[in-house]
Amino acid sequence: VVAGVVASQVDGDQMAGYFKAGFSGGLFIYRDFNKASRFQGELLYTMKGSRTSPKNTNPDMLQVSASYIDISLIYIYKLFPMLNFRIGLTPNVLLDAREHTPTGLEQNPNEAPAFRRIGVIGLIGASYYFSDKFSITWSYNYSLYSIRSGEAEIYDTWSLKQQNDQRHNYMSFMLGYRF
Repeated sequence: VVAGVVASQVDGDQMAGYFKAGFSGGLFIYRDFNKASRFQGELLYTMKGSRTSPKNTNPDMLQVSASYIDISLIYIYKLFPMLNFRIGLTPNVLLDAREHTPTGLEQNPNEAPAFRRIGVIGLIGASYYFSDKFSITWSYNYSLYSIRSGEAEIYDTWSLKQQNDQRHNYMSFMLGYRF
């Protein structure tokens, strides 16, 4: 079982910073190949998106709130028994996505390009094992292609938002427990 927090942003939405906090949690299974390597699969529910900086004074910036089912396929290299490095791919399925202003006003879904239902994220990270049962994992995750569907074109001339130029960019901090 794994559970933790996500600090995320959407690259390409003109707001920089990991200000969007979310939850991630689910299950994992693994298979050791030898003393130094392991293959691991994870099934996670993850909340991602973007949020404006607390110092932002523009009430019209659009924030993204999205939730996904992530299916991570990870190769793990065991540097030491208590320290592992990971690299992998995460195909994901969109459950829900909304855009809204910092005041909570939701954008009309017809005014922006639709979110892709299926995505793929690349990940790298490290895990530290406190014991045989408990671990903490940090990972950096980045969309391999845009989270928006359709052709590349500017849809918001004020901020030059492009529908095929937005990608999830987030870090996750997870606690794990092995049964």
